[in-house]
Order: sequence, then structure tokens, then C-alpha cells
Amino acid sequence: MELKRELGLKEVVATVVTSVIGGGLFISTIQIQSKVNVGSAIILSYIIAAIPAFLMALCYAVLSSALPSSGGEYVFVSRIIDPFIGFISTWARWFAMIATIAAMAVGDIILINNFFDVLGMHAAVDFIAANIQIIAIVLVILFFLINYLGVKVYGRVQTAMFVLLMLGISLLIIFGIRNVSLSNLEYSFHFNMENIAMASSLIFFSYIGFAAIANAGDEVKEPEKTLPKGITVSMFAIALAYIFVALVTYGSMSPSFYDSYDFSSGSVPDLMANFLPAAIAVYVAFAGSIAIISDINPMMLATSRLAFAWARDKIVPERMAELNKFGVPKWSLVINTIVAIIIIIFAKVFMNVVMMINMAVLLIYMAISTATLILPYKHPEIFSKAKFKFGGIWAVALAGLLLSALFFGYILQLDGAMPGFLFLLAWIGVGGVVYVATMESHRLPWRIYKEQKKEKEMLDRATIERLLKRVRR
Repeated sequence: MELKRELGLKEVVATVVTSVIGGGLFISTIQIQSKVNVGSAIILSYIIAAIPAFLMALCYAVLSSALPSSGGEYVFVSRIIDPFIGFISTWARWFAMIATIAAMAVGDIILINNFFDVLGMHAAVDFIAANIQIIAIVLVILFFLINYLGVKVYGRVQTAMFVLLMLGISLLIIFGIRNVSLSNLEYSFHFNMENIAMASSLIFFSYIGFAAIANAGDEVKEPEKTLPKGITVSMFAIALAYIFVALVTYGSMSPSFYDSYDFSSGSVPDLMANFLPAAIAVYVAFAGSIAIISDINPMMLATSRLAFAWARDKIVPERMAELNKFGVPKWSLVINTIVAIIIIIFAKVFMNVVMMINMAVLLIYMAISTATLILPYKHPEIFSKAKFKFGGIWAVALAGLLLSALFFGYILQLDGAMPGFLFLLAWIGVGGVVYVATMESHRLPWRIYKEQKKEKEMLDRATIERLLKRVRR
């Protein structure tokens, strides 16, 4: 049985948009002020942060059109750069995505509580607050079941959540734009380039998530065309959503409201409930409550396909690539779900290494941009298959590489980053042991071919040298 190609352009767009839009839009837009006081200049930060995100999205679009495959990130790096680097970088990425699933399941409780707060159902708020871990585990199991039933069911559920989410954002902008005042924006506009740059570096992580769909290449219809188109279209829509929501939110706050609001614990639905019609405020709160939930589904899909790709290459047990009757790698999905639940149970311990998630993402971004940079020169036969190309690919890839490395260095300087960095190194060490221990089983045909090609080139070079020596004599 093979993976089924049942995801079209609308499912790809739905996956990318819902993977990205979540806490970054509904929570970080407000709570960023408690870390960096930029006020309405957050709009500039969203624009600046979109630049490196677009660069990376273009890299993924090129590679997805050249090598569409399940476990796409692993396939891109292992086939273009090196098998070991491909495994190690995605090994770190795999754990980071599972930790993200757990974090989103727990973090969404804030937005769910906002929804019930707007409705005035305070008993529900108290119940949810007292049972956060149990509710988070239920959410993870729910999306495990959705993924287990096949990619077609996944696509329908994700598209439905996409429609509900975008409707909420649209209503927020349409009904909120009437409250926007330039004087409000001017009052809260704190122009300090250092602070704006710092906010941009933090907000950059609100754009990550678009890569999830690249790991489901074998389940996308005409992936060489659909993936790059879906990724690029979605990133434009996401950037516009972030910018307009920030514009409406900060443009609605009068100076007195701005000075009195508690940004450290606020959210967009909570704040905008003060300015929107009651019915619209309720729906926006509902949209906010499903924003993070809608991230869990694609992460489930992506993590299971990474493990599937490793198993197909015989780095981890081949059983991880075993499909159920719905064409889904069942054991990969089961193990990922169990790990996510364990992280939720021991959430307080894992919060100490939360920076590892961001560092693991940047690690794979550096690998992906490097693969894009060298692809046309090292593997022209693969690059020739890419349906999505543009002039100056090398410049985009190089900029993506340098910016990812810059952000990685910046994170290392933040308070609390070192435990996460040490955990990342230890986890990579474990991955190295796994790779070496299974070395004999994953001497794959494509890898053997590369070795044979290299040996042939060396023999040809030696033969030419001998012939030249004879000629000289």
C-alpha cells in the first residue's frame, strides 16, 4: 500500500495558513509589548519579519517542486547535501515539532478561556483552568484520530477550520477598521529601531509552520506545481492578515485605553471585545480559540511523515513506515502522539528547554537554504526537474542562510536559551548514535550510486593521469 495523493491546492493553502496563524496572531500581537515596548510599531515589525520568512518560503517552494516527497525536509537535505546532515537536522526538527504540538495544545486554553469569558460563562473558564493538562491531552488524541482516518479526512477537517478561522479574521478587520484612528496609532507608535528589530526577531517565529506541508509531498496532487503555488500564495495571505489585524487592534485603542490595558496577559479577542459588536466579538473569540488548535493537525501530519521517511530509508525500524488501511503511517503517528502526551504531562520540565524549539527550526532552515543554494550546481539533474524557478535563487538562499544563522546567534544570547541549546546538542548526539547504529541497513541504492559514481570519477582521473604520463615520455 502506498500513500494516497488526495490533497489539492485548497488543502495545501488551508494547511499552510492554519499552520502559521495561531498564537502569533491572537496572542503575540498583544503580549509582545510586555517584552518589547514598540506599541503600534509592531506593524513595522510584522513587515520586517515577513522578509526572511518569504525567503525561506521561496526555498521550500523550489525544493518542493524539484523533490516532492513525504518527509520532504529530510529528503531535500539528505539527497542534496548529505544523508547524515539530513537525518540529524530533521531529528532535531522532529522533536521540536512534537514539543510544539504539546505547547499548542496547552497554550490554546488561553484562547478557549477568552471565548467563554466573552460569553460570560465563568464556570466554564474555571473548569478549563483547573483541567488544562487533561483538556490538552484530549485535543492531541482528537487530532491523532483525525490523522489516523486518512489524508482525505485530514484535508476536509483542515479546510473547514481554515474557513472558520479566515472568516473570524475577516470579520475582525471589516468591523474593526471603523474604529481605527490615526491619532491612536500615532500615540502608541514607539519608533526605536533596536526595539523594532528585537520585536521582529521574536515575531519571525509567528511565521514558521509553512514547512509542514512540504513533509507530505507524496500525498499532494501534482506536488511539483501545487506545493510551490500553495506555499507562496499562503505566505502573502498570512502577512496581510498579520499586518491588518495589528493595524485594527492598535488603531482602535485610545491613549487612555492603551495606557491602562494589561498587555502581559491579554489577547486580540479579549482586547477587541471592547470595540466590536457583541455578536462579532463572540465569533472572533471563537476563531481565536480554534487558531492554535488548527495548528495541531498539520504538525501531526508533518511529524509522522518525517518518521515515515526515515523508516523508508531504514534509519529507524521499517515498521514506522507501515501504513494502516487508510494509507497513513500508523506507528509513526502513534509514537508521536505518545511523546506529545508525555511532554504535556511533564510540561513544567520541558518549559526549561522551550528555546530548543526555535533553535531546531533555525537549524533546519539553515540546512534547507544551503540545499537550495547548492542545488543548481551540485545536482543540476535534480534542479532541471523543478517546475518553480526564478532568477537569483542563489541570492535568496544565501540571504535565508545568513538571516537564519543571525537569528540563531541572537537566540543564544537570550536569557534561558542555554538549557535549550544544551538539550539540542544532547538530542543531536542521540540522533548520531541512532544513525551510526543502523548504518549498515541504510546503505541505500541512491547512496551506493553516489559512492560508485565517486569511485568511477577517481578511477577515470587516475587513468587520465597515467595516459598523460605516457604522452610526456
